[in-house]
Amino acid sequence: MSKILIIDDDLDIQETMGSLLEAEGFQISAAETVEKGLELIESESPALVLLDVMFPEKKTRGFEAAAEIKAKYPKLPLFVLTAINREYAFDFSKEDVKADEFLNKPVKIERLVKLIRNYL
Repeated sequence: MSKILIIDDDLDIQETMGSLLEAEGFQISAAETVEKGLELIESESPALVLLDVMFPEKKTRGFEAAAEIKAKYPKLPLFVLTAINREYAFDFSKEDVKADEFLNKPVKIERLVKLIRNYL
């Protein structure tokens, strides 16, 4: 069973996405902060990370975290999930972010599961 780490400050997202992915056979870990997420990557060695962009301490913390994660763990699949394009009309794309996939929320679970399985 592959372990997926969700790093998102929104507990509803963690719980909903976590439950849906568990129903698909994945083991889930979650962190509300980037710092806790980085600790869990080190201690739990997830097979894939789902990372939000915006965190209360800094609106671009997820972008910074993506660069940190890919620098330290270049082979670890990293998906950035965000509503930033919809909520703030910023024009970010996968090319702007150090991640394997850049997905706008809400993400259809079928698409997310297919992408996850492609990377694992």
